[in-house]
Amino acid sequence: MMNPFSQLIDVLISLYVTVILLRFFLQYFRADFYNPLSQFCVKATDPLIKPLRKVIPGFAGIDFSSLVLAYIVILVKLLLMTLIAGQLNINFLLLVLITFVGLIKSVLNLFVFLIFIRIIMSWISPGGHNPVMAVIGQLSEPIIGVFKKILPPMSGFDFSPMIALIMIYFTMNMVDYYLVPVIQSVAY
Repeated sequence: MMNPFSQLIDVLISLYVTVILLRFFLQYFRADFYNPLSQFCVKATDPLIKPLRKVIPGFAGIDFSSLVLAYIVILVKLLLMTLIAGQLNINFLLLVLITFVGLIKSVLNLFVFLIFIRIIMSWISPGGHNPVMAVIGQLSEPIIGVFKKILPPMSGFDFSPMIALIMIYFTMNMVDYYLVPVIQSVAY
């Protein structure tokens, strides 16, 4: 069980990682840049991303500086939580590799969150226009769209978000079941 201080650090840093990843995917999927959510993400992450861009340029429409920043922030979070837990004997190779897993899980959790918000808002306000929902639609559609091609809406019901969520959770379980043990065996 985490102490309250480490739990607070975990939540705050995880929220910031979510904002960084939102910024990355807003750029990658070319979502509306002038949307209030997009502007918030840019303003919240610019102080750390702008200096990184001088060292790590983008390539082929991919903002690598955002991904590197998310990785660094997750690494710092794991390091802080390890130190707060009183573990001074740190295996840095394990920490670096587990950070990679943390980045993968953060991306998957972001899409779970986006798809859940999209589902809930489709029930509450179907067809209503909301600038935040427009961006959530732009971010989640590339994932959901893949499953719409496989299983188009039937009788007014769209099962593609549910299938997308199942596949995301399946991917998370695959990461935990296969990737984490490999990392632990390599690091020890």
